[in-house]
Amino acid sequence: MAGKRHRSYGSQVAFIDLLFNTLVGFVFLFILAFILINPIAKKSNVEVVAEFIVKISWPTNSPDDIDLWMRDPLGNYVGFRSKDAGLMTLERDDLGIANDTVYDPNGNRITVNVNQETITIRGIVPGEYILNIHYYADKPIIQDLGHQDYPVVPVKVQIEKINPYNIVFAKEVKLNRRGQEVTVTRFTVTEEGSVENFTELPYGIVQKVKSGVTRPTYPGGL
Repeated sequence: MAGKRHRSYGSQVAFIDLLFNTLVGFVFLFILAFILINPIAKKSNVEVVAEFIVKISWPTNSPDDIDLWMRDPLGNYVGFRSKDAGLMTLERDDLGIANDTVYDPNGNRITVNVNQETITIRGIVPGEYILNIHYYADKPIIQDLGHQDYPVVPVKVQIEKINPYNIVFAKEVKLNRRGQEVTVTRFTVTEEGSVENFTELPYGIVQKVKSGVTRPTYPGGL
């Protein structure tokens, strides 16, 4: 009489299920640990309240002082001599090397080599805006800070429209002498906030501000 064969099919299926579930558990724990080790980067919650942002930047290792100036349709002027007028604000007067370095309480030097000035325009004022840059001062080179002499200083200019976001203007202008002022662009903002009619018709701002002949159409702006 032949011996009875034992069926082991059911026990094998249970073992395979247990092994598979254990493997899934390990994979899940690995993914969870990876997420905790590398959290998803959050976007900044800092909201920029502006309709337009105007930026200029020049080489980070240049010690020279370049200034950004603007005139709005009301006749207000913004630059280092008048950092807030109308709806325009100069966020930073960058002096080249002069304000790039600070010292901690232990006397250690902390240097941030960023040469950039920014003007924000907080609202829509229809009319023509004028954007100038001015080569205010050329500074001596400090070799141990890694600065470089630029006989011709390349200045990048950019206008950003915030709502909705769009770069409406970008250009590089080369300045080659102290005191040089260049009208980079003149443009018109419509009542709807669109930007049009770009021209480069020269308009001097610095001398008008120095001489005090600037008279806004509405004193103090809006």
